[in-house]
This record gives sequence, C-alpha cells and structure tokens, in this order.
Amino acid sequence: MAVLTGANGSLTFRGQTVARCRSWSLDISRDALDDTCLGTFDRTYVEGLRGATGSAVILYDPESSTAVSLLNRILQNGGAADDIGFVLNTATNQKLECSALITSQSTPMSTGEAVAISVSLQVTGPIGGGY
Repeated sequence: MAVLTGANGSLTFRGQTVARCRSWSLDISRDALDDTCLGTFDRTYVEGLRGATGSAVILYDPESSTAVSLLNRILQNGGAADDIGFVLNTATNQKLECSALITSQSTPMSTGEAVAISVSLQVTGPIGGGY
C-alpha cells in the first residue's frame, strides 16, 4: 500500500513550483439546498454550489522568484485570480488545480528562525485534477 506524505507534495503558482513550501491545505465544500415540499414530514436536500479555500505556509527565500511573486500578489491592486496547483504526489503529478485570489497573509518574525509566511486563498471557479 502506498501512503502519501508531505514529502511527496508541493505547491505551484502560475505553473512553477514554490520553493520551500512547508505545508498547504485545500478545503472543498458543497452546499446542501433544502428542497422539501409542503405536506411532507421529512426534509430532503439537493446538491448546491461548490466552494473552496486554501492556505499555505511558505518559508521566505528571497532567491525564489516564484515564492516572491506569490507573496507580493497581496500588495498589487486590480489583479485577477492566479493559477494555483496543490500537488499531492510529485512522482505521478497527481494534483488539484484552481484559480485563486490571495485573501490574507501573515508574516511573523522571530530572531534566529526562518521566516514562515502564512497565505490564505479563496478559490474562484472549478477545481481540476483529482485524487
């Protein structure tokens, strides 16, 4: 049985692997819409809209142009969604791909430690790929 670990994954931004990505997550949900009719005694539901949010922790490396571009997106005005890839297994190129907006970023700073920047993403549109 093959088990995936964090070492098998990566994060891509505009088709380029983000160097030194410590972790990422993608949360996908679908609404359940109540379609219960009058006169019935049990609720029934149908599938509604799907949505997703994501996050990543990136170790800041000023020599990684991809990471710097991703981190600078929140400072730019009027930009469109960017292509983001959540790679589950780099050996098989198994990934979830989407367009996303950078919605928040946190830059804590500690003396003597690498700077780990947390980035939050709001997915817009469909999610491609699969598990």
